[in-house]
Amino acid sequence: MGANGTGPHTMPAAPNGSGAHPVVGGTGPLGVLPDGTGPHGVLPDGTGPLQAVPGQAPPAKKKRLPWFALGATTAVVAAAALVAGVFVFRLSGEAGGSADRDARTAGAPASEKIIEAGGSAGGLAKDPLTPPQASAAYPFVAAAIRAAGIPASERGEAVYSEEPARPVNVLFMGGTGRVGNPEAFLQKVQPTTFIAGQDADPGRRGGKAVCGTFAVLAETHTFCAWATRDSYGVVASNRATLNPQFPLMADVMRRIRNDVEKPR
Repeated sequence: MGANGTGPHTMPAAPNGSGAHPVVGGTGPLGVLPDGTGPHGVLPDGTGPLQAVPGQAPPAKKKRLPWFALGATTAVVAAAALVAGVFVFRLSGEAGGSADRDARTAGAPASEKIIEAGGSAGGLAKDPLTPPQASAAYPFVAAAIRAAGIPASERGEAVYSEEPARPVNVLFMGGTGRVGNPEAFLQKVQPTTFIAGQDADPGRRGGKAVCGTFAVLAETHTFCAWATRDSYGVVASNRATLNPQFPLMADVMRRIRNDVEKPR
């Protein structure tokens, strides 16, 4: 066979020949070549679906706290906020409350008088057998005084009587404090079953006074009361009267006042 012959013969494996024979440096289905293209292994800085390049770690994923850890953290923060809020509220409340109490105390002038119901007053003797709470007028007078907001003094209640010499039996209740406007206060201490009334003479000690009538069941009783800016007293009859005579009751009130109201 010649080097350039024709026909069915085997070509010698000569350099630069043609046909189905391996060619060094050519193209086609071949193995992995340095810097080549095609289906090949992973090359540094290459493109396509590559494997991880040796020496480069995959990007790290952020870790999340488990749900129960997040819930516990939220609960702790909320509890701390609640405790702090309660603490601040209590501090402000205590400060505000003490400030209010101090303001009331500082603004309350001490009374220049005392009310003390002794063993006798106004020529009447104290009834040793009848406590004030058992007298006929007490429920109506005491309720009005409670509503007025200034309670009777510790020794400011008594039942005085002139019986049997005269049919006079009265309940006295009086006290001291921030009365303020005497006329307005006298309206507050009217017995709860008040019927009608009129102004009266308070006497030489001054202030304001009223007299009036009130009901005890189906009967009519009389009363008189005085008030100053820091003291008051109510004298109410425990006996019914058909024809109220305010001047007589006002005289009893003034005489009792002279004995129970004293300078401090």
